[in-house]
Amino acid sequence: MFKIRKTKEEEPTAPGQVRIKKKSKVPGVMITQFVEELPEMMSTPDFIRKPIALTIQEGKLAVFKAIVCGEPTPTVTWMRNNGEVTDPEAYKITFDSHSGEYQLQVSQFFHQ
Repeated sequence: MFKIRKTKEEEPTAPGQVRIKKKSKVPGVMITQFVEELPEMMSTPDFIRKPIALTIQEGKLAVFKAIVCGEPTPTVTWMRNNGEVTDPEAYKITFDSHSGEYQLQVSQFFHQ
């Protein structure tokens, strides 16, 4: 699924860094902020629309969509339980600058 990069609770923060948990505007999403105060004109990344869970038949195309906001523009990384999605034959990642929508297309969906 889609993640805004975060650390696991047991991982220490860098010296002088804090870990502030914030509720997203989108239900069911938590955001972790690592600075106590944001610089002026900056904002914590957040979802405007988060991806939804899909039930897909084996061999069918799965498309996950998300819209995020934040200043500066957040870096979006798509992840699976076993790590980042990097195989260009199985995954296609796109961004529509007009709509602000990020997409992950899984062309050869199979259970792993």
